[in-house]
Amino acid sequence: MGRFRQLETFVAVAESGGFNAAARHLQMSPPSVTRLIAALEDRIGTRLFIRTTRQVSLTEAGERLFHDAVRILAEILQRSRRPPLALTQNRKACSA
Repeated sequence: MGRFRQLETFVAVAESGGFNAAARHLQMSPPSVTRLIAALEDRIGTRLFIRTTRQVSLTEAGERLFHDAVRILAEILQRSRRPPLALTQNRKACSA
């Protein structure tokens, strides 16, 4: 769950253009967003954002991760909306 939350937070910061806006969107505190991004950057071993006092922008590594993260999160969301395969197979077997 921690990695999912880190990716979700990363995408929110990238899309909103700032940590505070992402925090509002995710209903989190700005320090929590900052900690999640710092943990993700530490885990990956590279900076994902160029931070200024007025905005944040993605680094080259951040751009690459952003595209992958959006795809991964969409796939997770899609899979979480359909019943597990085993349950689907059992229902078919029961109705036959």
